[in-house]
Amino acid sequence: MDPADMPLATELRVYGSVFDTLIKRDYAAEAKTPGSGVILAPSLATAWRRLDGRTVELDLRKGVRFHNGDEMTADDVAFTFSPERVFADNAILPGAKNFFGCFEPVKVLDPYKVQIRSCSDDATLELKLAHYSAGIVNKRSYLAIGQAAFKRAPIGTGPLKFVQWQDGNFIKFAAFDDYFGGRPAFRDITFREVPEAAARVAGLVSGDYDLITQVSPDQISQIEADRDLKVLPSLLDQMQILWVVGNNPAIADKRVRQAMAKSIDRLTIVKALWSGYTEVADQFQLPALGSLYDPSRTGFSYTPEEARSLLKEAHYEGQPVTIRVLANYYVNGEAVAQAIQAMWQKVGLNAKLEIVNNWSQAFAPGAAAVMGGCGFEYAAPEALGSCFFGERALTRQRGFPDGIAGVDALAKQLTTTDVDARRWIFQRIVTILQEEVPAIPLYRTPQFFAAKRTIVWKPSSDFRTDFRPDSFALTGASQ
Repeated sequence: MDPADMPLATELRVYGSVFDTLIKRDYAAEAKTPGSGVILAPSLATAWRRLDGRTVELDLRKGVRFHNGDEMTADDVAFTFSPERVFADNAILPGAKNFFGCFEPVKVLDPYKVQIRSCSDDATLELKLAHYSAGIVNKRSYLAIGQAAFKRAPIGTGPLKFVQWQDGNFIKFAAFDDYFGGRPAFRDITFREVPEAAARVAGLVSGDYDLITQVSPDQISQIEADRDLKVLPSLLDQMQILWVVGNNPAIADKRVRQAMAKSIDRLTIVKALWSGYTEVADQFQLPALGSLYDPSRTGFSYTPEEARSLLKEAHYEGQPVTIRVLANYYVNGEAVAQAIQAMWQKVGLNAKLEIVNNWSQAFAPGAAAVMGGCGFEYAAPEALGSCFFGERALTRQRGFPDGIAGVDALAKQLTTTDVDARRWIFQRIVTILQEEVPAIPLYRTPQFFAAKRTIVWKPSSDFRTDFRPDSFALTGASQ
């Protein structure tokens, strides 16, 4: 439980409300103004100003307390983004550089004012400061007990105050009554590990649980039949994809990869397996990008005849094309993979399906495509970097060791703060991804929670569960 320690979705559901960021994304305001793109709002910083292409100056909120009683000041902000913690060669969390890039040491102007400066022009600096990885940590506690101990008993400023962690069973938090955003609506929250979906639903129905995650569409009718329960759906700023292993000889020709993409009937998958609760994703852009998003762009259409023609042009001769998916990892993951296997077979691909237990098995030799996810953790083209460009891009580890031709060079130009230039560069990147097919987009990643009707809460397009007073409330009996 350290915000910059490259957390996964499951972890963020647990400790997403332990830490606060300097700036936050206002999902409620975005919902009221569709097409607006991202709307940022004050959090630990009350105001901020762009000084140049590299620098943001922020006024810190006074009187904010950490869970241990310390006041949050500029020193905590400086440590959170320090060379010692993130950017030095021997940093505590060297992997965090994959997200942040390069920051110069934070300039402390006074206890409540800082300047955060990237090493080069960065149009995404404010977005990065609103990302969960930028949660502000308590410097004194972090250094006193060390990072390993800190992430087992974290000290933040958020509405959840850590109490107890019993491995493999539960993690308990108490309400932080001194939270600067107001007193939380709950007394305490306990997260329990319940791997089986049916057991989670049964526990919700029986009253053992108040809120559950990873509900599947086939469980929705059962839950909504209970007048005391409700389903809470949302779409993440992420898309479910197939990672394509480009150096697999069977699909080394990009025309075969294009055929794989064009033979998938995404709309049928969304309707049949997701009951319409999500939407087709046929290209690597999302509306959250605002002015950089091109709504007129055409993605991978379902054109099986064109897929057959591409396979013929590529002289595909029936080599096995194996799709792998992790067992019980993605909701509907196995069912989606089975549907895609049938669609590929229909156009002449010798599609095989393997269900595996871990990522090492998924990308072991023999895979042609692996079910996964990629998205815009912050709403900017650079968010695709972890997937497709830069020396640490996942595609370099997954079948494209030399990267994707042309993408890295374009990505380096994204440092410009000129919006029109950024739009052109990004759209060109999307064009190349669609041509080279290092991954195949399928649909927006949905997430389904279910809860007692006494809970007033709406999940956002973020992985975090937000229990702040302006997002979470309880009706009826006090909790």
